[in-house]
Amino acid sequence: MEVSESHTPEFKSTVRVSSGGTVTLPMVGVINVNGLDEEGAAHEIEAALVAKGMLLHPQVSVLVTAYVGADVSILGEVTHPGVYPYGVHHRLLDLISAASGVTPNAGSLVTIAHRDSSQTPLAVVLDTSAAGAGSEHNPELQVGDTVEVNRAGLVYVVGDVIRPGGFPVDPTQKLTVVQAITLAWGPTQNAALTKAILIREQKGGRTLTALNLKRLLRGQDPDLPIEDHDIVFVPDSAAKNLWNRTMESVVQSVAGVSIYAGMVYSQRF
Repeated sequence: MEVSESHTPEFKSTVRVSSGGTVTLPMVGVINVNGLDEEGAAHEIEAALVAKGMLLHPQVSVLVTAYVGADVSILGEVTHPGVYPYGVHHRLLDLISAASGVTPNAGSLVTIAHRDSSQTPLAVVLDTSAAGAGSEHNPELQVGDTVEVNRAGLVYVVGDVIRPGGFPVDPTQKLTVVQAITLAWGPTQNAALTKAILIREQKGGRTLTALNLKRLLRGQDPDLPIEDHDIVFVPDSAAKNLWNRTMESVVQSVAGVSIYAGMVYSQRF
């Protein structure tokens, strides 16, 4: 750490804290700074200068410039997982920023495991809007902590929807069937809205829940929550499909007849 005193430039020195938590400084000798932060260490050194009669009103500043073996690790859904120095990244959001932020697959749940296995891992909900120093969403890390940014869950909407696929679901913010259908841009015109199915994998096997999307979308039935790995299947309606194809054929036929009639008319007149 770097120690300086505003009235005595020659007092400035860079020292290393011993394994016993002491430092040796000019004019005062050995000072115990074990367990103290920068401000506490500065007060301890000021008291030593006064006690030895070196200065009446010392103004000492202490700056920790490096930590030996004091690292924190970050894993999971971050751009650059790895080991980072604790001295620079001692809060959660500092560490995530050093790792170049989270990936698109990241959820808002973060687990902080301490080096001391007797301590229970801490679960933190990420919230950058509440990133104050004392915020529970941006806690102070401990030396040796391992931070894991968990992946967001995925739910799947397949079948007769405009944009089928997998969509992230945050475990801290539940998703419903209607919201999932909305993420898939809604059902197509051929969808059989009354015959949709919610498929869920459980320990005892797969469960199937019938869904009436017509009533759900109109708010006539209660919306159902969906979980990680759930599948919402929207089948197509054969009757609707046949009718829509027939209408498309009719429209194309009418358009073709109109073009042909126009060509014949232009040749005759």
